[in-house]
Amino acid sequence: MMGLDEIKDLVIRSQNKDKEAFSRLFDFYYDKIINYVFRRTLNVEYSKDITSNVFLKVLDNIEIFKWKNGINSFNGWIFKIATNEVNQYFRKQNRYRLIIDDPEMSFNLKDESNLSLEIEKKIDNDKYLIILSKAIKELKPIYQDILHLRYFEEMQYDEISEVLKKNESTIRVYAKRAIEELEKILEKDAVNFTSYGKTI
Repeated sequence: MMGLDEIKDLVIRSQNKDKEAFSRLFDFYYDKIINYVFRRTLNVEYSKDITSNVFLKVLDNIEIFKWKNGINSFNGWIFKIATNEVNQYFRKQNRYRLIIDDPEMSFNLKDESNLSLEIEKKIDNDKYLIILSKAIKELKPIYQDILHLRYFEEMQYDEISEVLKKNESTIRVYAKRAIEELEKILEKDAVNFTSYGKTI
């Protein structure tokens, strides 16, 4: 687990074209991002493509990133990119494409065969998670964003506010409405979201 000082140092070095520093950021955030993306899409292949695009955009734009409020600043920024890519995937569906790789990039994607096995194992081990993810996909995009960030990524409301660029009170109201709508959807399958052990 990296602390704020280490992450900030790696970001600054990455902004100065330090490939090793960016590779370490990539390694630290890769699992977080691909798991977030997979829970949104429930598609292994597209999750890999979307995650690749996220890190390509991080690489392209890290020079203009500015710190605002500690570790949440960079964390919010990278999850904002991931959320935008996921929403773009849902808008385009089968027209979504992998960005052409930059030959200057210094990092490599994790082994794809191992990655697929890891995700499939998670599916087998947590069928309830898949039920929830499918139900969440029936909600409005903004509700999907909030529920995934709040309950699966375990972000605080101020972090979600940073990611989605909405004020915290609005996020709280939307979260409450999202839970209410989700519970109605899950009632059809006799599943109670509150049994997942989360509270607003």
